[in-house]
Amino acid sequence: MIKWIFFDLGSTLIDETDCIEYRISETLKQAGAPSKEDFYKQMEYFASVNMLPYKDTVKKFGLEKVRWSKELEKLYHESREVLKTLYGRYKLGIIANQSAGTEERLVSLGIREYFDVIISSAEEGVSKPDKRIFELAFQRAGCTAAEACMVGDRLDNDIVPAAELGMSTVWVRQGWFGMGNSDLARFKPDHTVNNISKVTDIFRSIMEIQ
Repeated sequence: MIKWIFFDLGSTLIDETDCIEYRISETLKQAGAPSKEDFYKQMEYFASVNMLPYKDTVKKFGLEKVRWSKELEKLYHESREVLKTLYGRYKLGIIANQSAGTEERLVSLGIREYFDVIISSAEEGVSKPDKRIFELAFQRAGCTAAEACMVGDRLDNDIVPAAELGMSTVWVRQGWFGMGNSDLARFKPDHTVNNISKVTDIFRSIMEIQ
């Protein structure tokens, strides 16, 4: 029986579109940078084979990575309603690779109240896909892997390690990592949706089964 739902943040609850577009535009200002079209095509290829769209593209073209602009992050329009719907029916938590200050950012985004457990890589000193970050979440939540579901946009960081531990999984195909290929992953997600708003439909179905 699912008792806990753990969410990733970037490109799952948080819309990173503006951050990524800014990062790419700044990257393309470097000497020797390809055309915008060629850069995006390369990113699309790497995404489709479950590689790292931005980082591997920068490496291929011999460019320097541009810093991530967190100030451009915003909630997906549907995220708050999803959390509001699930809150009280399930316990909710965060398992995310984030820089320091995750809880404060959740407060500023207006969604801190929905989460009973917040596990962030910067604060814990361990990052996904390392299974220890998931096990730490189980410990804090007082649940087992079988009682938990992981919702995220990345096959490599969210779906595969969670499935290996015995969690249920929901792949949200948003952002660049949502362009991945689940057939190439060691574990396929239990459920796949194209928008965070569809997550509530999955858990309504699970509640009916339970």
